[in-house]
Amino acid sequence: MAQPVKPSPPGLSMLARSGHLEYDRVLFFSDAIFAIAITLLVIDIKVPGAKNAASEISAAKDNILSFAISFVVIGLFWMGHHAVFRYITVLDRPLIAINLLFLGIVAFLPYPTSLLGGTGTDRVSTIFYAACISGAGLAELAIWLYASQAKDLLVPGTTRAVRRYMALRVARIPVVFLLSIPIAFVSAQLASYFWILVGVLGLALDRFARPADEHNDEGETAAPAG
Repeated sequence: MAQPVKPSPPGLSMLARSGHLEYDRVLFFSDAIFAIAITLLVIDIKVPGAKNAASEISAAKDNILSFAISFVVIGLFWMGHHAVFRYITVLDRPLIAINLLFLGIVAFLPYPTSLLGGTGTDRVSTIFYAACISGAGLAELAIWLYASQAKDLLVPGTTRAVRRYMALRVARIPVVFLLSIPIAFVSAQLASYFWILVGVLGLALDRFARPADEHNDEGETAAPAG
């Protein structure tokens, strides 16, 4: 006679833990969205015709530039996602929902990228692009902030300094792009130059704000400064 199945403890069915299939599926799905979004970026770059390749390349320069910008930004989102999930070892349903929101915006980014490439330094397309990037960045920041505040979602012993450092690294993208929106009302081209600040802030945070116990890309802790 079959034994009755014991019910799971309250709340356990809402969790996915690192090392289990449910957890891995979330990360695999996330990586797939990033890969698809980056691939779709190149669709609007037309292959130059054989008769006049130089003019075709010149005509596509805005699309190529917008592709390059979005490739870097989505790459930074992926690196940030990878970094925060080195610390997040347990998922609950709200966190999975926030992650889906983030991935949904990332999947949408090829559209504002195409719009930006098709209009060059148009003010409206620049503002819309910056707003979409900001939305994705804020959603990624929400992932980290929620996981940092919820109980037992992070690696045990994650320090307050690490939580603050990771929040600052994730927040730099949406902050820079949000600040570029009012600049775009004056000059769309100047707003696009302002986006370079994302890289500058990343280097500054690594140099001056990275705590000694923050994991590097190989999962080891950073060596103490000095």
